[in-house]
Amino acid sequence: MAIDIKEEIANYLLNNCFLIGNVDSTREKYYYVINHEEAFRSIFQPIGYTLVIHRNLRVVQLVNNHGTGRLSLKKYESIMLLIFRLLYVEKRESLSTNIDEVVATVEEVKNEYEKLNLPKKFDRALLEDSMRNIKRYNLVQPLDKLLDMNARIQIYPSVMLAMPDTNISKAYEQTSAYLQQYVNSDEEEEADD
Repeated sequence: MAIDIKEEIANYLLNNCFLIGNVDSTREKYYYVINHEEAFRSIFQPIGYTLVIHRNLRVVQLVNNHGTGRLSLKKYESIMLLIFRLLYVEKRESLSTNIDEVVATVEEVKNEYEKLNLPKKFDRALLEDSMRNIKRYNLVQPLDKLLDMNARIQIYPSVMLAMPDTNISKAYEQTSAYLQQYVNSDEEEEADD
């Protein structure tokens, strides 16, 4: 029995939250949703979801109207997600608006992480463990094996939607403030020990 394309895409969205239009593996699905927007809205509306299309980012997002089904990230996964978002914002501001692909190196991620002076040191295991959930939800994708500092990680525009929507400058400031909270909380944890 062949699976209906709408059913396949609907299940993909339920499992991954985002469809990215400028990624080869999801481009076709993204444009199918764009071309059949009302049909997908009618699929998700009765079960309490809203289909949100961010054409400027080329991202389709599925949002639960009841606030349930949210992913709970561990502390270091949250920190890494914020670092990816920060790098995305910095690179989007410095890149030509024609470029769809935002890529960071492991070294860039490490440099941002080390600015926080966290007790847990940055290493490959920390990066891989943190990325496991983050990449599952179409937020980032390693382009190389994460074996050295030059390994590349593509950061998808959906990283901007994993948190409240703001403009790029505000997002940069907000992300920096969130990361600063982790620095302060770790200093307090060390003082308590």
